[in-house]
Amino acid sequence: MKVLFEPSDGLKGCLHAQPSKSYTQRYLAASMLSEGATMIVNPSICNDTLAMMRACRAFGSKVRVREGEVEVSSSGRLRTPSNVVNCGGSATAIRVLSAIAALAPGISVLTGNESLRRRPMGPMLEALGELGVKAYSTRGSGFPPVVVFGGGIPGGYTWVDGRVSSQYLSGLLFALPNAHGESTVEVKGPLESRGYVDLTISVLREFGVHVKHEGYSRFHVDAPQEYRSPLRCRVPGDYSSSSFILVACSLLPSHVKLHGLSRREVQPDRMIVDVLEGLGISIGFEGESLRIKGGGEALKPFEVDVRDAPDLAPPLVALACFCEGPSKIKGCRRLKFKESDRMKALVSEFTRIGAKLQVDEDAIMVHGSGRVEGGRARSWGDHRIAMALAVAGLRSRRGVLVEKFECVSKSYPRFLADLERLGGRFRVVG
Repeated sequence: MKVLFEPSDGLKGCLHAQPSKSYTQRYLAASMLSEGATMIVNPSICNDTLAMMRACRAFGSKVRVREGEVEVSSSGRLRTPSNVVNCGGSATAIRVLSAIAALAPGISVLTGNESLRRRPMGPMLEALGELGVKAYSTRGSGFPPVVVFGGGIPGGYTWVDGRVSSQYLSGLLFALPNAHGESTVEVKGPLESRGYVDLTISVLREFGVHVKHEGYSRFHVDAPQEYRSPLRCRVPGDYSSSSFILVACSLLPSHVKLHGLSRREVQPDRMIVDVLEGLGISIGFEGESLRIKGGGEALKPFEVDVRDAPDLAPPLVALACFCEGPSKIKGCRRLKFKESDRMKALVSEFTRIGAKLQVDEDAIMVHGSGRVEGGRARSWGDHRIAMALAVAGLRSRRGVLVEKFECVSKSYPRFLADLERLGGRFRVVG
């Protein structure tokens, strides 16, 4: 699928923000571990959450998808999957489910698509091994597919390296309340994306499960604890997906209202609001809605650390291209472990369309000139690279043609429909 994003006059209108993928996946995992029925209202329906729903069914839960809601019915006890569990492209799914699979009675095999099979699983396998769970990479490489021998988790002490991903810790925090005894998880090194651990602990609390922690270096989980379904969970809007719309609104004359985004939200990517307000963009909140006004003027350069919100790097690169002067995006070390090597992809594709970027091990420097020429670019099969290029195309001189744009269905399948509704110009050309 090739889409040409053309220079646009402005954006105007109202949208319901794409529901949070992170919340939806965590609610599905907790519902699978709860006895009874849980109704998830306003779920994200995208490739990643559909993969988690398939996994829930594989582990014995009944999942019914209706308009605007998903019902999960579970006995609270897992069965051993009868086949390989395919997590698609979702790193959250395979990392959380690998820990949960230790609670099933038999042996579980988890894998994913080509992109997911390049995502590291070694820290999770080592952490489970410390707890007495046999878990291996089938290729002996620390990458999927992985095999987890079930039968329960004894409990005890383990540790994870916090520098690669917080998803390993989140997976352990979901599984350890059902261990045979209490557990302690030590985080070695700085914990990246700590806000997603806050989100995990918040979801666990909704299900009656409690985690004690000393800062972000040591977590203590009493066990056994009982997951108690709250009956109804409402998924908020997703700041990760909405960041692309918000950046587009900042680059063009705009007046847009996004329903479902709260100022009080704990999602790490809510940081995009602080960045844009720092550049003088008018943003206000009315209850559970965000209103943004952009004037389309040249913006001043900025410096920001995305260590706790790495998914913001692609939209911030697009934003920085149209700032007058050098902007620095720090905390990018882990971008190489995403759906693509995002450091390499961003430099490659934004250079193609006329931007000037430099990278070191942990930062991207964008030498903004207030303009981008445009041209042909590749998505690298990465949803966030594709959407960042789309945003740049709306303000470019001659448009940006993005190849393999269908990859946005991983997280934001209605991106094109939402953009069209606001008046963004694009054409599907192949």
